[in-house]
Amino acid sequence: MRTIKPLIRCLILIILFMLPGCITVQVGMRSPQDRLRETVVQDKGWNKILILDINGFLSDVGPWKPYSPPVTVLNDVKEKLRKAEKDSRIKGVILRINSPGGTVTASDSIYDEIKQFKEKKRVPVAAQMMDTAASGGYYVALAADRIVAQPTSITGSIGVMVQKFDVHELLAKIGVMNTPVKSGEHKDIGSPFRPQTEEEQKLLQKTIDELYGRFVQTVADNRKGLTRDEVLALADGRIYTSEQALKNRLIDRIGYLNDAIDEVKNMAGLETARVIIYHVPSAYTENIYSSVPLPPVSEIHLLNLNRDLAGLGSPFLYLWEPGFQGW
Repeated sequence: MRTIKPLIRCLILIILFMLPGCITVQVGMRSPQDRLRETVVQDKGWNKILILDINGFLSDVGPWKPYSPPVTVLNDVKEKLRKAEKDSRIKGVILRINSPGGTVTASDSIYDEIKQFKEKKRVPVAAQMMDTAASGGYYVALAADRIVAQPTSITGSIGVMVQKFDVHELLAKIGVMNTPVKSGEHKDIGSPFRPQTEEEQKLLQKTIDELYGRFVQTVADNRKGLTRDEVLALADGRIYTSEQALKNRLIDRIGYLNDAIDEVKNMAGLETARVIIYHVPSAYTENIYSSVPLPPVSEIHLLNLNRDLAGLGSPFLYLWEPGFQGW
């Protein structure tokens, strides 16, 4: 009997220890309609204007989290546009952009989602640039009917890049050699473990040039009055202040968020409108300057860019990457 009791206690402890692994936890698995909440941040009228935040590094790949699908800027934008599309009272959208850009495909996909939304919903869209709307951030802004930049915004950086490092000499010093087995001569093009050949440089440059041409054409197609040649003269990768961007016709005006709201009301023919945001219930949403938390991505800066991109998809970037942390 004395022997049985300790065994029973041990069995109970084992069962209690294993229970968490046997319970289905419904965390983060709600439908998009249930997950998002609408909050009025400025109440003036029946019709609505949605502020849609586009923040941080633009990617279609997010960090894995247990019991929850990954959150990326792309699926966040898609989810909110889908909700707005179903609301007949939504009469306009403001893209509040604070992003240095991201992968080429994510930037282009977000741009396309906004264009499709405009075509289906037939409502005006304005972009409000905050601290930074550069490279892919500017690319996304081009989907708007009007672009407003804060007086202190940084934009431009029209171009594409691939960050590539060569560490083969460093590895050789510690006796490490890379010996890939590959199906073709260029299968490991861009590898940091060997020098790049002249032919490979040309192949990568050709890809870069095609993606760059798409960016340039997108600017020319959306910025009325700018020819492709004029865009090419501006698109050497440099950044622009708001004043410089206005002078070069890359934006429509300099102003604040309330000015962007007025732009949308004017385009929609509204005298009044309530301003709303969509958010998860835990987000702080007190006024029009409230923003939704960033989709969680690791810091992007020069020293860890290759590591980050290992989990962020394409290495081809519409990105302004000055080496600062915190994006």
